[in-house]
Amino acid sequence: MSPLIEDAPPATWQDLEAMVARVLRECGYEVEVQKHVELARGDVNVDVWADDRAEPPNILAIECKHWNRPVSKDVVHGFRTVVGDSGANTGLLVSSAGFQSGASEAAAYSNVHLLTWDDFQRMFALRWFRSFMSPTVAEETDALHEYTEPINSRVSRKAAALPDERQAAFVALREIYTPLMVTNFALHPAVVDNKFSSIKAELPRLPLRDVVQKPGGRVLLDALPDDVLDAAALRPFMERLIRHSQSAIAEFDAVFGERA
Repeated sequence: MSPLIEDAPPATWQDLEAMVARVLRECGYEVEVQKHVELARGDVNVDVWADDRAEPPNILAIECKHWNRPVSKDVVHGFRTVVGDSGANTGLLVSSAGFQSGASEAAAYSNVHLLTWDDFQRMFALRWFRSFMSPTVAEETDALHEYTEPINSRVSRKAAALPDERQAAFVALREIYTPLMVTNFALHPAVVDNKFSSIKAELPRLPLRDVVQKPGGRVLLDALPDDVLDAAALRPFMERLIRHSQSAIAEFDAVFGERA
């Protein structure tokens, strides 16, 4: 099962709308919250309206229900009408409390999908990872990769010009932070036709601690920060990797007196 994007559920209906909109925006959609849509028999506000400009275009109409009770089939029937009349290609009904019996039948044979908050995240996890997380990690941690990669003639020349004490510090930092670089690099976009592409990048299995406890993973288990190893969702995993990487980059910068 693919990992979730967020590590905590929305606390309010406003949170649910905002979190759905944020994920879709980071997936590359043009997103509008509380969009006014004219229908054949009046008009409505759609909680989240997401327009994918790729070919072929795909417009999502999303209704967010942060209720303390499951959504009924009557709500599903009403939303089907909204989706059908609004010009949207697909309707997503996201419910924090799930759905009553009969709701699935009400959505059958339609372009409306009934999703819990976790279902929604898993539906978009791979696209979010490839569109947002993978390139963000690559961009924010690129300097650490340059400092720690085995062959980098530019950095090596600068390191060779340092005083002996700083050269030793540089070597020590490389040993400490190479496992962090390796973890970052595993998430980087693949190189396709000499260009970065996230098309082939795969979702990591989380928490990482469960993965590296297997034979051969002891180096990472001993070398990575605990909060990275224990991150169970994609966004906190990304944020912690970036935070620790930027701290490591600052240590290398201090050895060189500048960005090498």
